[in-house]
Amino acid sequence: MVTDGREVIIIQEDNKVTVIAAGLSLIPYVGGSLATVYSSTKAKKEKERLEKFYSDVASTIKSFDEQLTDVVRNSYHDDEYLSMLIEKVSRKIEREAREIKQEKFKTFFINALIQGVNSSTYQNEEYYLDALDSLSELDIEMLVLLYKQEHAVPVSNIESPFIDDPYIILASINKFRTLGLLEVYTGNMNVGGGVDNALAESVKLSKLGRNFAEFCLS
Repeated sequence: MVTDGREVIIIQEDNKVTVIAAGLSLIPYVGGSLATVYSSTKAKKEKERLEKFYSDVASTIKSFDEQLTDVVRNSYHDDEYLSMLIEKVSRKIEREAREIKQEKFKTFFINALIQGVNSSTYQNEEYYLDALDSLSELDIEMLVLLYKQEHAVPVSNIESPFIDDPYIILASINKFRTLGLLEVYTGNMNVGGGVDNALAESVKLSKLGRNFAEFCLS
């Protein structure tokens, strides 16, 4: 029997759940209950997340004014690329419990529907989606702060009300750098002065970073 890609994915996911549950059951004393909790709640939670996500998308689009509604109605989609994007978004929503990330995925998906999903747009949309998936809530907070800054700011001057360790902030900055979301400016290097040069660097969002923030976070 020939199965399509979706059927293969479902089979693989079912097998993975079975393997994980079997592994959990081997844990002494609590394994049985852990396996039961995992198996019984995983599918239910995934279904609830998907239902809420697409319901929220529908409600948001219904609230658009006439001009934006016309943009959505007239955007150009290629069925194959749109199907691929829906599949990728749905998989990420199924396993994403954090509400702030769900909200950003919704922003991304609605903007993709407005822009259109086709051979010309898919490469950027896929990159945005995978980059967004890799970000933590702290990363998102840092990006929002940087988006509000028009000029480069020293890493040591970036403050978060939730984080008092500058190296946790630096970890987010390094992630953005790897993703191409930042422009980094290095001043005079300090040698033996007790100041970490990584914290002395100044950063601002690159053009890609600003486009990403506008597409996924605003």
